[in-house]
Amino acid sequence: MEYQIKRSSKSLSLRISINAQAQVVVSAPKFMPEFLVKKFVQEHQAWIESNLAKVKKNQIPINNNELYIFDKKYQIVINNAADTMGINVKDGQILINNLSAKSQSKINQQIEAFLKKTAIKYITTRTQILAKQMKISYKRVTLREQSSRWGSCSSYGNLSFNWRLVHYPPAIIDYVIIHELTHRLEMNHSKKFWAIVQKYDSEYLIHKGQLRKKRYNK
Repeated sequence: MEYQIKRSSKSLSLRISINAQAQVVVSAPKFMPEFLVKKFVQEHQAWIESNLAKVKKNQIPINNNELYIFDKKYQIVINNAADTMGINVKDGQILINNLSAKSQSKINQQIEAFLKKTAIKYITTRTQILAKQMKISYKRVTLREQSSRWGSCSSYGNLSFNWRLVHYPPAIIDYVIIHELTHRLEMNHSKKFWAIVQKYDSEYLIHKGQLRKKRYNK
């Protein structure tokens, strides 16, 4: 099993973590013998394999250098000849500019940052528009990476959304936003709750089913 060793004088014991790029990182004291690190990894192999599978399942859904944004397919193109760095979307392509010296994990980090930025801009704007239509107030919107939830609404009026909604059709994203805004009125899933959802999304049952069915994993 491949893993990276991160040594630090501040580390007092061995610790294993798995980052968003599905890399196994072992934090170890500065002078810990490597054979003890290897033994520690072997002893925790079952835990590593289990959690590695979970992380890989939630990795950026790139398939054959293709990526979906708002349910539209884009071709990923590495543009090493570009004069400037960054990511641009043009003519059905996601152009990753001037990253020739970057590793695949660094490229994935750049793509993830781009997707999160796109998601927060879109979802924040749509939440404002839909809240105005529904005459519902809220405090703030945050985006997180939630493993089992697409959105949540706190009792304080804060809304949280899964940034991976950026891959889904706008109609489905609207359904999730309407769902969470409705919780500002009904903190349950009663008939009254669903009646409000239906008022602002007449096809919510279709969108709810599509949200469960659609998957953008590798």
